[in-house]
Formats: sequence, structure tokens, C-alpha cells
Amino acid sequence: MDTALIVVILLLTFLLVLVILLYFYTQQGFRDLVSRIGQDGAGAQAQAGTGKAARNPDAVRRERSVAHDKLVLLEAELSVNPREALTPEEIETFESSRRSIKACNDSLKTMGNWLGLPFDLEWVEIQQRQPKLNELYRNFVEQTLEKAEQGQAASP
Repeated sequence: MDTALIVVILLLTFLLVLVILLYFYTQQGFRDLVSRIGQDGAGAQAQAGTGKAARNPDAVRRERSVAHDKLVLLEAELSVNPREALTPEEIETFESSRRSIKACNDSLKTMGNWLGLPFDLEWVEIQQRQPKLNELYRNFVEQTLEKAEQGQAASP
């Protein structure tokens, strides 16, 4: 009986130590994140005070979200109304959204405000979340390349 009681007490002590370590590890991660956000905010305020036109990271993320929302709406429309090809307006929407998202991502990285997954997605990750749109756009690019190759073969 005494041995079983000692084993139970040791096991509970071990579990308590694990819970305490997990708690402190999590708190350290939160502290690092808060200090990083605080430093980024102070850096942006310092740049604004020196007269440089610094963009707010939240504004950049909002701009990126608007471009991403256009792609999501286009993907939803393709899910409801499937078709074989994109219209010229949809292609232009796709390309302008791609340029905007890449520019916003580059801007965030340049400012040092890139948080990575799950907060910030690269263009490839966004593209993977739009399978139908991505497939139709790839078909458009392939057709364009084939037409260009046929035009080059016919011209010499």
C-alpha cells in the first residue's frame, strides 16, 4: 500500500511539473508575440514621426483581404456556375488580385510585419485554396503559350 501511494504521489508531482512547464512555455510565447507587436508599432510610429510615408500594416492587410475576397467570390461563382474558360474580365480580376496580394506581402515583409501562417499567406497558399479558378487560369495560360508558339512557328 505504501509503495502504491508513493507511486501515485510521484506521478501527480510529475504531471504538475509538466503542467507548470507548459504554462510557462505558453506565457513566454505570448510575451514574445506581444513584445514583437509592440516593437513593430513603435517602429511605425517612429517612421511616421520622421516624415516618411509609412503604411500601416493593418491597412496593407485590409488591402490584401480585399484582393483575396475578389478571388474567393470568383471561386464561389465558378462553383455555382461551372464553365470551361474564364472571361477576359475574370482574367483581369485574377491578375490584378495576384499583383495586389504579392505587393502587399512584399510590403509587409519589407516593413518587418510579416507574421507568417496562419495570419499571412503567400500567393501560392492563397492560390491552392482556389482550385477551380487556378485550373481555369492555368488553362488560359497554356492556351496563350500554345498560340504564341504557333505564331512563332508560322512567322519564320
